[in-house]
Amino acid sequence: MPLHYDLRNVKADWKNDDVWPITNSLIWGTMSVGMGDITKKNWQEFYTRCHIIETIHGNWLVDKDGKARYITPDDVESHIGLYTNASTLTKAAFKTSVDRRLRQQAKDAMRK
Repeated sequence: MPLHYDLRNVKADWKNDDVWPITNSLIWGTMSVGMGDITKKNWQEFYTRCHIIETIHGNWLVDKDGKARYITPDDVESHIGLYTNASTLTKAAFKTSVDRRLRQQAKDAMRK
């Protein structure tokens, strides 16, 4: 199923070349964090999940100097209104997903 998104209600200037990489990362990130939209009520949970996933797998962004750039709370808050058709994970399901990812990393490390 393709990922569809709607940015009509996003206040961030996502058409700006400097902002688009953040917007694009958040769009694709909705699948990783298991949240299809960013709202006034859930943006902090969305950021928390972004932080967790980036901690496990690495940064989603690179700045103009080629340095790792992590999603910030301001990045997420400025994208309130973003909507995608990504599947939703409950907090419990997300925690299970995180546990699975960490256990897989440990297995991979033991194989090396």
